[in-house]
Amino acid sequence: MKIVFVLSCCFLWEAQAFSQVRVRFDATFGQEEIRIGFREQTYKVKLDESGIGKITIPDSLVPGYAVLYGPRNAYSFYLVPGQQQEITRLNGQEIKFAGAAKAINIYLNSPFLNNRDPGYEKGEEEFLKAWALMPGRLQSHLDSLPLPADFKKSERKRLYYVACHSLLDYPLRHARLLRLKSYSPGERYYRKVSELLQEDPSAHEFWEYRQFFRNGIQLLGERKKTETGKPLDKLKCELDYICNHIKDEELAGYLVDESMSGYIRYFGSEGMEAFLPLYREKVKDEKQKAAFFRSYEQYTRLEKGRKAPHFSLLDKDGNRKNLSDWLGNYVYIDVWATWCGPCCRELPAFHKLKEEFKDKPICFVSISIDADEAAWRAKIEKDSLDGIQLRVNEEDTFKKDYKISWIPRFLLIDREGKVLDANMTRPSDTKTIEKLTALLSDR
Repeated sequence: MKIVFVLSCCFLWEAQAFSQVRVRFDATFGQEEIRIGFREQTYKVKLDESGIGKITIPDSLVPGYAVLYGPRNAYSFYLVPGQQQEITRLNGQEIKFAGAAKAINIYLNSPFLNNRDPGYEKGEEEFLKAWALMPGRLQSHLDSLPLPADFKKSERKRLYYVACHSLLDYPLRHARLLRLKSYSPGERYYRKVSELLQEDPSAHEFWEYRQFFRNGIQLLGERKKTETGKPLDKLKCELDYICNHIKDEELAGYLVDESMSGYIRYFGSEGMEAFLPLYREKVKDEKQKAAFFRSYEQYTRLEKGRKAPHFSLLDKDGNRKNLSDWLGNYVYIDVWATWCGPCCRELPAFHKLKEEFKDKPICFVSISIDADEAAWRAKIEKDSLDGIQLRVNEEDTFKKDYKISWIPRFLLIDREGKVLDANMTRPSDTKTIEKLTALLSDR
């Protein structure tokens, strides 16, 4: 009996087959890691020195939509396990596809599909009229193309939620186009969003469906935050909506996990304890639960008053700098990278802060997460960046210890080496100078 069992296991293992997605980028991206997100899993590979990588995918998976998170950009494509596919982008040219599903992938990355604008500059009423035409326009474009019938069938459903996403973009895009500091649509717009939040369990496989609910509920919750100014009130509003309106257990679990995981990534774990029983009730996937609570526990280490994780990094001159070097001073840390536009836009304000408080017991520390050391040094030279300039190497644990999942990120450490704010306001935010002035005047 034992022999039969062992042979059966060997047979199953040998029967597992894999295929590869070959990607090629400029050699300047050599050694960078890329990822493919597919069927709730992530597949990673590091590009070789010539910019080529091969990602292995199990043949047993069903074909479907995937995302390639490549150097600097993300690309949607249709992945067909069991068949060879190639993705190439060289010299800043358009991305190219070869192999299985070539025509589908050209369509998914076409300008028509990716440059959707129903008229974000329009007033609310005119915009809603223009947006109402978008689902039909997308469907007509799809119908005009010689693509496989089975793909078209699923794509029609996905396109509906693509259009819904364009509706959610209106407040932000309208404000940007008209150069408004902020913009809040009227009740009619929010009613439309609420009307469209209709559950369809058969669409759960589509990221656009799940994210339309995620972002739509988030948009409704944003109104609550606007009233109180507190992100935790926005989270409570989102969770209340999920509990009161979402009947599909799979969707409800997904949304609760997205809302609570997203909150701790941006605002930390403080105030979250009251919502943990709800998480345990709504989220059924045990692996997902374990990942959330592991992350939650890590974020509690960054709560106010906790000892700040130690770090030891090299500066631009090759000297090692430790967090403990600045005990007795407050430490304001800017986590950035040369390729991050918002980060670079904060550099002048960061320099002004240094000048404003240059005679005070506070150190201003810039920590780059650039993988490309040469690019970091060139930026320092070009912009004459002075002060304490550090960079995180692959071996350093700084990003893991401080949960750096997005940048720019700012940290404030007190004079005893304890966390004051693991999500400190930006240098350009007027609240920053107010907070620092209050801290330093209390000495």
